Amino acid sequence: AAPMVQVVAASKLWDELSRHGFVTLYINFATGRYDLEADGLRAVGEIVRLLNDNPALAISIEGHTDNVGDPASNKALSENRARSVMNAVVAAGIDAGRLSAVGFGQEVPIADNRSEEGRAKNRRVE
Repeated sequence: AAPMVQVVAASKLWDELSRHGFVTLYINFATGRYDLEADGLRAVGEIVRLLNDNPALAISIEGHTDNVGDPASNKALSENRARSVMNAVVAAGIDAGRLSAVGFGQEVPIADNRSEEGRAKNRRVE
């Protein structure tokens, strides 16, 4: 499957947040992995820019997996994915007190887990 392409800009994140009170940003991962890839690092850069531009803003980082593997392992993996993003944001200079990280495992899919394309969309951090 072709990799998902996402264009992220801090200004668009702020617009969504202002309009809806939340913003969903997809940072995708390879199966069984929680290390950030290049597109994930670019997204983290925009999250950092958003937080720097809005010093009172605090965010929740939520990790998710596909349904490959057992639920307990997927829960731990999703927590590691959320912490991976959180750690990258903190490493860029954002106070950890403005962030929270939680993992939902395979329990909140956004796509059908019966196809590789669907599973790829489910391996994400929002």
